[in-house]
Amino acid sequence: MMLKKAVGSAIALFALSALLLAQPKNLEALKGKTVPDFQLRDLDGKVYRFSQFRGKVVLLNFWSPY
Repeated sequence: MMLKKAVGSAIALFALSALLLAQPKNLEALKGKTVPDFQLRDLDGKVYRFSQFRGKVVLLNFWSPY
């Protein structure tokens, strides 16, 4: 369960980063837009699709030890 939340968090941050990197002149233009669907695999090999979390708040967090 905790891993599923972590994957969900990672997906949201990725989506938010993608939207922010687009650098629209007006952030209101992003309201109501959908993020393209993508998938990530957890350490056990289970695949999570971004579309699984539709309607939920998702935070995507990439972390590296270096």
